[in-house]
Amino acid sequence: MPRERGGSIVPLAYRIEDAAAAIGISRSTLFEYIKDGRIPSRKIGASTVIRHRDLEAFLDAAPFSAATKDAQRSMS
Repeated sequence: MPRERGGSIVPLAYRIEDAAAAIGISRSTLFEYIKDGRIPSRKIGASTVIRHRDLEAFLDAAPFSAATKDAQRSMS
């Protein structure tokens, strides 16, 4: 069952177009990440889907931007 956050339903999984849009990358980049094994995908019938938690894990593992690192240093 989909989870709720702030009154809206968070899908358990996304189709390719929605997954790419959710993390702000192109479909072709998403397919590269799937091919490279950086983002796991699943086949359900004819559809390729990516679990919400796998997208979160991918983002959590991504390095911080230089601007974020600079801001964190200035707050120390």
